[in-house]
Amino acid sequence: MHKTYPTHTFENGMKLVEIHIPSFHTVTNFLVIRSGSRYETAANNGIAHFLEHVVFKGTKSFHSSKEIAEAIEGIGGYFNAWTSNDHTAYWNVVPHSQYQRGIKVACELAFTPQLNSDDLERERGVIIEEIRRMQDDPANLVDDLLGGVVFQNHSLGQSVIGTEETIRAMTIEQFRQYHSDHYAPSQAYFVCVGNLEGKDVKSAVWEQIQELKPTTVSRPELFTGNSTKAVKVLTKNTDQTHFMLATATSSFGLGSKDRFVGTVLNAVLGRGMSSRLFLNIREKKGLAYAINSSFYPFEDTGLISIYGGVNTEKVDQTLDALTEEFEKLMTEPVGSDELNKAKAQLVGSYDLSADRPVDLATWYGTSALLGAKESFEEAKSLVQAVTASQIQELASAVFNKERLAMAVVGPYESDQIFADFLSKQ
Repeated sequence: MHKTYPTHTFENGMKLVEIHIPSFHTVTNFLVIRSGSRYETAANNGIAHFLEHVVFKGTKSFHSSKEIAEAIEGIGGYFNAWTSNDHTAYWNVVPHSQYQRGIKVACELAFTPQLNSDDLERERGVIIEEIRRMQDDPANLVDDLLGGVVFQNHSLGQSVIGTEETIRAMTIEQFRQYHSDHYAPSQAYFVCVGNLEGKDVKSAVWEQIQELKPTTVSRPELFTGNSTKAVKVLTKNTDQTHFMLATATSSFGLGSKDRFVGTVLNAVLGRGMSSRLFLNIREKKGLAYAINSSFYPFEDTGLISIYGGVNTEKVDQTLDALTEEFEKLMTEPVGSDELNKAKAQLVGSYDLSADRPVDLATWYGTSALLGAKESFEEAKSLVQAVTASQIQELASAVFNKERLAMAVVGPYESDQIFADFLSKQ
């Protein structure tokens, strides 16, 4: 049985979770910290993601990207990092006998990077090319646009990657200040997953962070309430129309058990090739190549988003088909067979995640850092407890078109057809 693992809190506030899996030959070291676009301003938007790149140029003990890579790859391991709206994670997988090396690299990347001007300048061009690549990928670009439409005038809606303008203007002093302001041990979880037999993980982590002092860090402004009707169209000469439609509510937040109703609702609607969106809009009606929905929980809110990659000549028909799906969810209880299928899909996905160390670390690290308290077993029970009436009630609230926000990339001179879609009830 997958359980809730004990959490140790160090003197400086950092938390450690140890997940022992005796049969493993590896240890996954995962350090997650509160950082990301919601901790930025309009002036430094993109700095958290940029910083995540720059720290790999050198740390206190590993003075170049080559030395960092050799420290992990030289023992057969691998490593990576990512930045999201609300967190940055540094992780590596190493042979279990080399767990201390993995702990040291993860901690140094986060807490003792070199941060010098030469490294910043070299990486600046890389980030700009990453932005340009995104702009050439409409599916990725529309996802980047969506946050600003759903979370209007709120930091949670800012782009993770930033803009060429903000990236070009950043200085090394801004990086050092951002790092000082946000990379505090009290804002971090460290999760070790794997063969921990006979290993003093607690001492190994403390050895790397003992000089870090407790620091008071301001939390981001919370997003309260719900999303409101809005549309943004980016005119681009694409062969398809790419759109994302989203609805956000505080009941989807990581601290809310109600989010499990949203999780099941999303599974019924658009999670996978057996979902309603895929079967009806792609398979039955042939209106879209890509159509799916996703569920994203944050600390204080969350959203269900629908992505479509559609023949531009069939956009009207696709939007009408979406309206039909919303109305069906709002007016008809999900049948028991379909509901049980959705639950089985989700419960199975939790079991699969429990066998993937990075997924385990994300669950007991990132989600816990941002407010979730459930173990995998508790999550499975909460999914199984969701009823058809709860789904219908939630759908009636969140798929009200007064609460839908929409981003579009395609060959349009105006947003008229999308505004009309959101005006139809």
